[in-house]
Amino acid sequence: MTTLPDNQQDVPELPVQAPVDPAMEERLSGAYPRILRVAIVLSVAGSLAAALLFSWKSGLGLAVGSLLAFINFVWLHRSTERLVGRMISAGKSPPRKVRFAFPFPLRYALMIAVAYVILKSYPGLLVGFLVGLILPIIASMGEGIYEALVIGRIRQP
Repeated sequence: MTTLPDNQQDVPELPVQAPVDPAMEERLSGAYPRILRVAIVLSVAGSLAAALLFSWKSGLGLAVGSLLAFINFVWLHRSTERLVGRMISAGKSPPRKVRFAFPFPLRYALMIAVAYVILKSYPGLLVGFLVGLILPIIASMGEGIYEALVIGRIRQP
């Protein structure tokens, strides 16, 4: 039985990383733009349908809700990219922590403020507004299903 020196016994083995399939990488790198396009299409179609089927107030509420959710989604994506970039560039001089911490509560404060104004001043817009907030989530779920189907086809021989 061989023994390792003390400085090598505590080092855990790193897992071997498989090479990335170029076709899969190409599909996955386009997820964010596809989610944005689907969210925009759902927002426009949903706003028009709500205005035609229910009332113009429902359509307007859905448009305002989906616009706010879309802005929130884009902010979340940018914040996440900056945070990951900050983690990767640990050796360089990273940006200040306040720059990362401030936008997170600001996004939710903006959403709460708009929801409060709609609830108090324009209650006819509330249902459409709440439905509009869900549309980017539906777009993301659709993207997940799309990727599962496409990746399943890529991995099959």
